[in-house]
Amino acid sequence: MPVRPGLGPTHRRGRLSGAPLKPRLVADIGGTNVRFALVADAAPGDAGVLSTADFPDVTAAAEDYLSRTGGVRPTVACFAVACPVRGDRIVLTNSPWSFSIEAVRRRLGLERLLVVNDFKALGAAVPLLRADERARIGGRDPVAGRPAALLGPGTGLGVAALVPCGDDIEVVEGEGGHIGFAPADEREIELLRLLARRYGRVSAERVLSGPGLVAVHEALATLRGVTAERLDAAQIVERGRAGTDALCRETLDLFCAALGTVAGDLALLFGAHGGVFIGGGIAPRIVELLAHSDFRRRFEDKGRIAGFIADVPAFVITAEMPALSGAAALLARALGPG
Repeated sequence: MPVRPGLGPTHRRGRLSGAPLKPRLVADIGGTNVRFALVADAAPGDAGVLSTADFPDVTAAAEDYLSRTGGVRPTVACFAVACPVRGDRIVLTNSPWSFSIEAVRRRLGLERLLVVNDFKALGAAVPLLRADERARIGGRDPVAGRPAALLGPGTGLGVAALVPCGDDIEVVEGEGGHIGFAPADEREIELLRLLARRYGRVSAERVLSGPGLVAVHEALATLRGVTAERLDAAQIVERGRAGTDALCRETLDLFCAALGTVAGDLALLFGAHGGVFIGGGIAPRIVELLAHSDFRRRFEDKGRIAGFIADVPAFVITAEMPALSGAAALLARALGPG
């Protein structure tokens, strides 16, 4: 897959009129956590992770982070947000936070604030990944010049496409996590029925997310005729990965299989012979489990069109805070040389 020449973190240790570049602020704002970093050279540094529940809004969280770092305050920033970006008003999908871009810019004393969808930022980071920052699950090498797909289960389910445009790559983000959940066997059909009673329409995100893990865990207990212990997503992942809780392991097994179905569907949708990349907060914690699960079988189980994606590689992104690198790259590109 070609590397986008203008997409990388090109802001160097340069000078303007003999003065060093001021640091730039980047943020990845999700439903559970907000990650900040300052960018002074080629990559984000001084990263900090804060819980969104601990702050009334993004400005308070940013001020808390900046007060801990000290030094020269940034005058430009890029915030990646887990929601659609349309106009000045930002309303997080899985968080009570909302804000005006212009109001936050003024309150933080910024000259410029760029706000992008979080999967646009994550997509911008994909071409920058080193070989040791992605774990392949099946398929062959990516085909240069072909589209790639990106998805990531976390607090929600993000989706984007990476589309080559000559020597460039355009990241096309959307709300693909809200496509309908498609069961692939009898157990998943029963799961769909139970979730439909609770939510009405059942999206892929209702299953493939942190809250989805909790909902699936409870639904599988109901199907077994037992009362589930009340666990959060992190506990389900920990117990399921360790194999100490059969219901948690069944939950993760179903999660891996359903993720394979959606990832394979995206490969079909985008003709993603450049690869399917999986980010978010859950997949990197269960890489080994994914590799030995039904993920790949379900990825390729596409009936008469299965051969179209049999060679498409799937990668789990294991880099730490990749969306911050993507946000830094997008900001550098928006600001231009110098």
